Amino acid sequence: MRRPLLFFLFAQSIIILILACLDPFGLGSLLLPSGKLSEKAGELYTAEGVVTNVAVKQRYAAVTVDTGREKILIRLSVTDADAAVYDLLGRNISATGVLSLPDSRRNPGAFDYRLYLKGRKVYTIMDVSRYRLAAGGIKRPVLHWLSVKKGQFYAAVRPYMSEKEFQITAGLLFGETSYMDEDLYEQFRLNGIAHVLAVSGLHVGLLYSLVLKLLGGRRGTASSLATAACLAVYASLSGFSVSVLRASCMIALNLLSFHLRRRYDLVCAASLTAIVFLFVNPWQLFDTGFQLSFTAAYSIGIALPWAESKGKELSDRYKKRWILTAFEIFSPSFMVQLGMVPLILFHFLTLSPVSMLINPPAVLLAGLLLSCGLAGFLFSLLLSGSVLAAAAGPARAFAFLLGLLSDAGGFIGGSGYFPAPTLQALALYYIAFFWFFSETRVVLRRRGKRFLAILTAAFLSCAALLMPKGLGLSDHIHPLAYDTHPITFVDVGQGDCIHICTGGKNILVDGGGNAFSDIAERTLRPYLLKSGISHIDTAYITHEDIDHALGIRQLQEIFQVDECIKLGETNEDCGILKAGDNTFSALLMADADIAREKLLCSMHGPELACNILKLGHHGSAGSTGPDLLQCARPHMAIISCGRNNRYGHPADRVIELLENSGIIYARTDTDGAVYLKNAENGLLVFENAAKDKQWLIRTTDQTQSTPQRP
Repeated sequence: MRRPLLFFLFAQSIIILILACLDPFGLGSLLLPSGKLSEKAGELYTAEGVVTNVAVKQRYAAVTVDTGREKILIRLSVTDADAAVYDLLGRNISATGVLSLPDSRRNPGAFDYRLYLKGRKVYTIMDVSRYRLAAGGIKRPVLHWLSVKKGQFYAAVRPYMSEKEFQITAGLLFGETSYMDEDLYEQFRLNGIAHVLAVSGLHVGLLYSLVLKLLGGRRGTASSLATAACLAVYASLSGFSVSVLRASCMIALNLLSFHLRRRYDLVCAASLTAIVFLFVNPWQLFDTGFQLSFTAAYSIGIALPWAESKGKELSDRYKKRWILTAFEIFSPSFMVQLGMVPLILFHFLTLSPVSMLINPPAVLLAGLLLSCGLAGFLFSLLLSGSVLAAAAGPARAFAFLLGLLSDAGGFIGGSGYFPAPTLQALALYYIAFFWFFSETRVVLRRRGKRFLAILTAAFLSCAALLMPKGLGLSDHIHPLAYDTHPITFVDVGQGDCIHICTGGKNILVDGGGNAFSDIAERTLRPYLLKSGISHIDTAYITHEDIDHALGIRQLQEIFQVDECIKLGETNEDCGILKAGDNTFSALLMADADIAREKLLCSMHGPELACNILKLGHHGSAGSTGPDLLQCARPHMAIISCGRNNRYGHPADRVIELLENSGIIYARTDTDGAVYLKNAENGLLVFENAAKDKQWLIRTTDQTQSTPQRP
């Protein structure tokens, strides 16, 4: 039964990917539906329905409302994360606001929020003030009661713990990582133990073991019903996350196999669960939690039996019991990490060798904290504050030890950020990983069919290398070839950032900047590492304005920048660069105004000719005059500005001038990052990061070769 299910899952995944990415027959919408309310984006809308999920964020509450036709995510403004927010779950509400589409991918390789929400059947969002939301009667009383009690539990237990201990407890119990300080969560993530804070199959497995132990290990109809009820309650408290639902479904299949007197196979259970999930919502295939959860399940089901047999073999050979004990302790964590590390590196850009060492004690402490935390939650339903304070003591101790373990991992070091593997390398790794541990390989080897085994491995390897390019997800088949582009206008919000990749060199011109956000950590480093870039050869700062210089300064603190050159101090003397190679030329105007443009034209008129013009000062009314356009004669203009910026960039005058001049333009505020995808045979092909817009421009102009100042 295992092989047909795996084959079906693999075939279905490929079909979905083809329909989603290539859509060759125009049938993609049948398997990958989109919401009808998307057509009303930008309109004032009143959403009425029942709240199915509530998640408390740093500055707002994410409230999912089922309107009966589809789900809407309402971002509700709140002053603090108080228990009143949890009172909304299960209620009918009415909220009025402007519908909008979630952000798609803003920079190459960046997080796609729109795709993430589609995996939860949410297609539109709405920002709502608390004064424009009316809560009605309770529609789902059980969900409402559990949510309220969870909020009350947080409020009751918080005074008895330090802030760090509370954050760890809230994150581990029900996945409320939004309570956590960013630095604390980052430390857990770098040490490779953040999975204990994101409610997952680990938590469900620990809960299942705890329930069985409380029931004395007895298995029967009553114990199965009690287990199913506990899992359902826990899934509700954790917001019905994909990983919890996956693990709960697999445990349900385990219970069902016991009652039907059938052998339970973990791989078959994972495959069947995945097929059901994808049938309900195919968009889940692209969800990071879905991928990590099922990769962990398959790693345990396929690789762990091999490790256990090797441990037994070595223990018997050397007659050392401790060898088998060591394998039993470390092999589960090691095999799961071996299966998940490439995917974690691809999505989160982190690699943590120390995680192999600290994961076993972290899992042990997580189990103890989960047991104490759930006991405390039950006490909060029944007992007074003084008793709850005593019950919170053990949970506080285990949370403290877990934090201490994370600190120890940081002290040991070795963890950090690294370039993401390519899709080709990722596919090749998992083909090799699961083929090596597969029963088919072992059977072929034992039967002496070595040639057939090699031929099968070669076929699978070729498929892994060709699949990303065939599906349009990559431009290459080589596992070490990244999809880098000659020039990329990075979306850094209200600011400038241009990445030039030419002659084997990586050059940044400005890096954006925001006084309220670390643009280097949130945008620049992820973009560079996703592009396979581990260092910047030269960074140019055109002038010292925050929205140009701050991002470079911040990047120097967390990323290797070999050389940094400052070209000017203010807008009046900002550095103007011309860059390119034998296929394109780009004139980068920084924050130059019209007066500076006229001076430049009078001094360097013919030298300003270019294919690509990055408009000065984010397309403001005081920049980009007709003289510059006549001298530069660009085929493509780029406006780098932030969405809904308070300066009104770009100015209507500038847009009108470009359109009257017949110059095609792109804007980072509406299009996200824009890059030159291809340049050959006099044709320039531009594309945005979301890959939903493309510009084809034919040109025969001569181009410049190296970055230079006119």
